[in-house]
Amino acid sequence: MSVSAVLLSAGKSTRMHPLPHKGLVNWQGTTLFQYQIQSLLNSAVSEIIVVLGYQAKFFLPLASKYPVKTIYNENYENGKCSSIIKGLQSIDHTSKYILMTAVDQPTAPSINNELINSLKTSNASIAIPACNGKRGHPILFSSKLFNELLLIQEETFGLRNIIRKYEKEILELPVDTPLISLNINTPENYQDALNTYY
Repeated sequence: MSVSAVLLSAGKSTRMHPLPHKGLVNWQGTTLFQYQIQSLLNSAVSEIIVVLGYQAKFFLPLASKYPVKTIYNENYENGKCSSIIKGLQSIDHTSKYILMTAVDQPTAPSINNELINSLKTSNASIAIPACNGKRGHPILFSSKLFNELLLIQEETFGLRNIIRKYEKEILELPVDTPLISLNINTPENYQDALNTYY
């Protein structure tokens, strides 16, 4: 069964100032953007959709080194929902699952694959990793939610609204790494992450 991955990298990254765009900071010997692409390539996904927006000119040359589909969201300033929808509109419609991740949320192939394998063997609609009872990322959706995902809005809290609606159909996957909770949004977040994972 095919899995489409959507990597969001369209935001303005304003909270990272004075550091570069968060997708361009160093992570595990490469840029965070490339690390995320490589993690997805090493996972059991059949296609990777990369959604670009702000400073796309810096990311396009990097993305061109990999077998991914790049999409430009001209409405990136409208919020993350616009990028999610743009990515969803570009996936292979025969895909059975959609892995949603963001450039500032580094993940690992092992986590991605555990989510995929777990959801495939369950009747759940959504799979979310959790460490010590705290949920994190990435999030895997069944394609049966595709039409509802296309209708998400910032005003109704985007994906969180879908997760609330389908709470009883969520598979919570226990993992033993706090990596799933990592969000690199500020220089302080970045330094803490370096101190923890290097």
